[in-house]
Amino acid sequence: MRFVVSLSLLLLPALVASFSLSSSISFGSRRTLNGWGAASVGCDGSKDSNDLEVFVNTQLDDEKVASLFAWVSLAFRGIDEYNNLMLAIAAIFGNLPPTSVPVQMAERARKLLPLEEEPVGDKFTIEEREYNSLGAMGAAQWTGRFKTRPHALLELKNITTVDDWVASLPRGCRRTIKRALDQNITVTTKHIEGGKPAPHSSLAHFRCVVAHEVRLLSNMYGKEAFFDALAEAVSRYIGTTRMTGDIREYRNATTNKVIAIAHEVRKGKTIRGQWFYADDEAAKNYVWFHSVYSLIERALEADGVTCVDLGPSGSDAFSELKARYGFASYDDWTDVADYGGDFWYCGKPRKGSAIDRPRFGWF
Repeated sequence: MRFVVSLSLLLLPALVASFSLSSSISFGSRRTLNGWGAASVGCDGSKDSNDLEVFVNTQLDDEKVASLFAWVSLAFRGIDEYNNLMLAIAAIFGNLPPTSVPVQMAERARKLLPLEEEPVGDKFTIEEREYNSLGAMGAAQWTGRFKTRPHALLELKNITTVDDWVASLPRGCRRTIKRALDQNITVTTKHIEGGKPAPHSSLAHFRCVVAHEVRLLSNMYGKEAFFDALAEAVSRYIGTTRMTGDIREYRNATTNKVIAIAHEVRKGKTIRGQWFYADDEAAKNYVWFHSVYSLIERALEADGVTCVDLGPSGSDAFSELKARYGFASYDDWTDVADYGGDFWYCGKPRKGSAIDRPRFGWF
């Protein structure tokens, strides 16, 4: 089957560089590129004599992800020739000859690759980070702009300790939580600060985002989703590293490798589990369940928190999974999750940071 896909990663208002992905695709992992850029193919599948067929290997490995990070890092720095995600995929995952222009570009980018755990994101102010967080948090609903998707919420009623929550779960869920707590992992909290790169704006954390999106979309849509998953991963990496909050960084306790990140934000009386990205190792070792347990535990210990919000779900299956762990789905979720008030940092509110009514153009 041949069809045209057009994606744009110009999704975020302050994005330094946008990527576009537009190509004819024949999913047996073949892509057609015209002049090294986006292809233009007729409805009958015809192409001109300048077209080049590139076979793409859809398997991830550490070297390819590092090359992709090196490429997009240059695009974020405003280097126009790297402002083409389709070209990056062809250069890094395709079978182009080593002397080809895209492969040479990828090699030049690799020479400038940051260290594995070196934060390289933009240095947004704390006010900018809070503003950048609003869309994903669903602020359009609490400011009265428009209604967003349902959120999965756990009200902290009749629960005084995390053990109370565990005791309320079905037996199978309790077993899963026990397995999650028995894993060979370490967890570190890293605060996102204004005027500094986000602590998770590094290659090590980018690996988690890419692995997570490729695994998720491939499971849902098959191998043909690989290209879209890479585009989605870049977009999501941009999003999470622009926002405020705390990062819970998960590592394999033996190898010290970063295997997952949980991004959390508190505003008002609600703690939001904003994002979670995990590599394949973390996915097999119950790390998401550990992150939920830990989030509830800390919410109960915090001053004034009345609700834990896991946000909207990407599928009915994920909504059902959250429900088994006590998170009910609410259409009018702002009636339950109280986001009125300031953003919180290190156990204290940042006075004057409340954004509780329309103040900006898109609100």
